[in-house]
Amino acid sequence: MKAVAYPKKLSVTFGGLFIALILSVLPLLPIAAQNNDAAAISQGFTTSETGMTVGAVVGFTPNSQDSVQLSNTDRVTQIVGVVGNKPLIELSENGKQVQVVIGGTTQTLVSDINGDVKAGDKITASPINGVGMKAVDSSLVVGTAQSDLGKVKTTTKSVKDKQGNSVDVKVGLVPVQINVTYYVAPNEQKTFLPPFLQALANSVAGKDVSPVRVIVSSVVLTFGFIAIAVLLYSSTRSSIISIGRNPLSEGAVRKSLFEVGATALGILLVMLIAIYLVLTT
Repeated sequence: MKAVAYPKKLSVTFGGLFIALILSVLPLLPIAAQNNDAAAISQGFTTSETGMTVGAVVGFTPNSQDSVQLSNTDRVTQIVGVVGNKPLIELSENGKQVQVVIGGTTQTLVSDINGDVKAGDKITASPINGVGMKAVDSSLVVGTAQSDLGKVKTTTKSVKDKQGNSVDVKVGLVPVQINVTYYVAPNEQKTFLPPFLQALANSVAGKDVSPVRVIVSSVVLTFGFIAIAVLLYSSTRSSIISIGRNPLSEGAVRKSLFEVGATALGILLVMLIAIYLVLTT
């Protein structure tokens, strides 16, 4: 069978259509890039606040995990996320609820109260309700800035400082990678512990944890895993020996292994609860 040869005119037509398609898609790329909520995940919460706007930093209301309020420096420990706009995934079914981005990148209201925000800065709650600022001290943060505040359009607001004087600050929308965690300021990392271990303990507790508590938790974790490993090893070894001596005991050995596995899970659960209590109380 001979191969079919397309006429040159037809080949040119296909090439022209391909180029035209590429040229028609290129203008849409900047628009897609600006939609930062396209890769974000949000969850619906109820709220009694009247000033909820897209980009506002919010946190849980006291004694509630279903309602949110605007965050500020007095409510920093309740931070949960940022009010989003058309995220990729919504974890609630009630369209009347406010959608709060809990993961991904979204436009966030930030200010220069603690200095100009640069890409890579950690963002925490500020004295202005719903507006974030650069974290310079250890605290809970909502995420990491992905751009400079100086590169976006800003507005000026007047706020009171600690002395009661009026101060003008700039507020703008900056893309922030949402990741609520406890941030330890570099100048406060006065500990002999490995930084990753201290940061992990702070993240679990949601506050700055003393090195002594971290050490106690590490000891509990180490002894717990050693106990589980010894229990599983000895049980498995004795089971293999029992089956080798008496093949008919396989059913009883399986039951014994199941009981040992349940015991190991129980030890693991108790260990994790103990570690959590040590870090948080």
